[in-house]
Amino acid sequence: MKVKSDQGKTFKRWAMLLLLLPLLSACSRGGSGDQKLAEAIDPPPMEIEQVMLQDTVETTISEGNDVVTVYLLDRNDFLAPMSLRLDTEHSSSLTSAEKAIAWMTVNEQLADQLPAGFTAILPKGTAVSSINENLSDETISVDFAAPFSGIIASHERKVIEALVWTLTELPGINKVKLSVAGKPIQSLPSSGLPIDKTLTRGLGINLEMTKDIQLNRAMGVTLYFSSQSEDGEGYFVPVTRLINRQANPAKAALEQLIIGPKKGALKAVLTTDMTIEKVSQMADTINVSLQDSDWMPKSPVPSEMMEAIVLTLTEATGAPQVQVMMNGNDSLVDSDQRTYDRPVTRPAYVNTLSR
Repeated sequence: MKVKSDQGKTFKRWAMLLLLLPLLSACSRGGSGDQKLAEAIDPPPMEIEQVMLQDTVETTISEGNDVVTVYLLDRNDFLAPMSLRLDTEHSSSLTSAEKAIAWMTVNEQLADQLPAGFTAILPKGTAVSSINENLSDETISVDFAAPFSGIIASHERKVIEALVWTLTELPGINKVKLSVAGKPIQSLPSSGLPIDKTLTRGLGINLEMTKDIQLNRAMGVTLYFSSQSEDGEGYFVPVTRLINRQANPAKAALEQLIIGPKKGALKAVLTTDMTIEKVSQMADTINVSLQDSDWMPKSPVPSEMMEAIVLTLTEATGAPQVQVMMNGNDSLVDSDQRTYDRPVTRPAYVNTLSR
């Protein structure tokens, strides 16, 4: 997005938002676990279902350490996760974090290996001095050799978002510390917006703000909508939407998933004819009971609807898996012929497009 003439007012609002990171902690993997929900959702149009890639992790990616998930800019200026394999002869000598940052950095040799329409967010020449992981504290610290150069103002926050969300994809990492030449990054260069010393997914991603939201009473929920690549392949885009603070982040997330995306580049994954009979959490599982008068037993349910529910609820609550029932039936089969008679675990990797 480009900065408009009211840039000053916009930056002040962003500054307030960055100071409200604790209010957005529902977006992180360690969010609230008290889930007693009842609202409405429904499946998306069939044309969206036909382009979603729902079985990518199990069938197209091995469990090798050379696969990393990085957040890249798509052609609509959204950050989206892409699971990539680093196809270079020296990749085996790199750690997962080093591989991820390599993919995120503009590089002519790697550019041809990215999915069509996606670009790296870190400027060319970005160099890392050190990367330290403290798994006991779930923290990764990355020290860059020099300040990022040549980043347009509207992408400065996206750089931070992409780094935080990419690095927290690494196993056991939930917190990120960023520094330059040994000094913590305290603010964004162009706007002066403050940056916390320790960052989590509570920072949000692809942030949406609405005029009627009071930031001091706001919370963020991260929703998974769909989009299409230049080649017509489907992929998920996470969007953190600021809404009025609510006691139950999972319920709030589902409500916003029903409302759908606010920008035309993204596609709805749910419609409003379905209702939620019950959503509750037991141990590490979110149980969802849906009602849809149009759904016939043994009929397939849209795969992207099911996956969007799993991604959104696990992001909101921190629970690793979701059990879905439809009209009291737990023997569901989706349009990709996957069964849902048991709890579904959040996928280790999201989005693997052709490249």
